[in-house]
Amino acid sequence: MQAKNANPDAEDTTYTMNGYEAYYGPVVVDDEAGTFTITVASSLVRALEGQSLVRNFDVTDDQLVITPVDASEGWRVTYHRQ
Repeated sequence: MQAKNANPDAEDTTYTMNGYEAYYGPVVVDDEAGTFTITVASSLVRALEGQSLVRNFDVTDDQLVITPVDASEGWRVTYHRQ
């Protein structure tokens, strides 16, 4: 996954460095629960490597919305298929 915060003045989080987030690894999808788990193989934020991150997802028409399982993390990512 790669994402850049649209707000250049936003503070970095546990997942970002200089407003940018990038990591990859194997993904396991649980369609019934509406979640997926990614085990981070490599990341811009090296402290994430080896962690398993569980995320909620919702697909509607041409839109994918990903949110944290813990809503207190306070973020949301929306992708639109073109």
